[in-house]
Amino acid sequence: MLAAKSGGRLVGLDVLRGFAAVAVMLHHHGQYYDELYPGRAPLSVNFFDGHFGVELFFIISGFVILMTIERKATVWAFAVARAARLMPCFLAALALATVILIVAPMPPLDTPTVGRFFANVTMAPLLFDQRVIDLPYWTLSYEMVFYISMAVLLALGLLRQIEWIALAWIAAGVLFTTLVDVEHHHRTSILLLAYYSNFFVIGMCLYLIHVGRARPVTWLALVLAILTSARGGGEQAFHASGALYLSLTASFALLAWLGTTSVGRRVAVPPLVFLGRISYPLYLVHVVLGFQVIRFGVEHGWSTATGVVAAGAVSLMAATALHYLIERPGQRWSHKARQPPTILPPEVGARTGSPQAVD
Repeated sequence: MLAAKSGGRLVGLDVLRGFAAVAVMLHHHGQYYDELYPGRAPLSVNFFDGHFGVELFFIISGFVILMTIERKATVWAFAVARAARLMPCFLAALALATVILIVAPMPPLDTPTVGRFFANVTMAPLLFDQRVIDLPYWTLSYEMVFYISMAVLLALGLLRQIEWIALAWIAAGVLFTTLVDVEHHHRTSILLLAYYSNFFVIGMCLYLIHVGRARPVTWLALVLAILTSARGGGEQAFHASGALYLSLTASFALLAWLGTTSVGRRVAVPPLVFLGRISYPLYLVHVVLGFQVIRFGVEHGWSTATGVVAAGAVSLMAATALHYLIERPGQRWSHKARQPPTILPPEVGARTGSPQAVD
């Protein structure tokens, strides 16, 4: 089938990103808010399972990062590209959440301290034994470990053996969670991606299948990565049962594969693609900002549904603003900075007085 591309971008995966971000947002606004702040009338629709959007994010990340890193000649180029892509929007969202929590504290969400703020700036505060400032940030620690691991493999020239390394990665995670008390070795579990390596592996295998480089070991790694979910989810997955986790993982793998085919192109209507484009800032801002909107609504007698809709609308507007004001300019700057200089013919430089290498 034809790949679902637009300008070199797999728009089907954008659509899935958008759905994943909205699922997580609905989980937080519609259900998890009540875990922290009881008292609202429950919704007639249960959005609890929306938190599984995180696992879909990890699968897409595995696909995209392997695709990205294979195009980079050096670790430095990969690091610069990732930093330019992620950091500007993250720092803006972090600053927004910090200001909101200082001006309008929301216990049990922690009021940020200086130490916690700077630990969060690294995008991996859990590795420094610091709590996240905003709830969704916990996944960023896992993403950063995955990025660094892939950069190490690039530096060592081991990307061609990625399936074998992936199998060892999964095995290490399974052994760790089976033999070790994860609660007392939390940072080690993050470094091993103990509960989540299989999702990144699924994404990487799907990428290799997509580009026509699948080998028998690729299919083996893909199947084992999916089957690993039969052990059930960890604490962040609310200890999902093995049957539920396995069925969701297989479904997400299928959806991600379909997103790279012509099926992805057919469902990639502009509004859904746009939702995917703002999925990263939406994921970052929706909790603290959305919770403030819900709290305001509760204090003024809004219905639960009205509060959830209002919180979602404000989160979408904030994400759109971050996308256009920070994320897109950062991406343009990064793309321009990575472009090779244009070399003018000597006679052109002589006629114009311009240097022969122009940015």
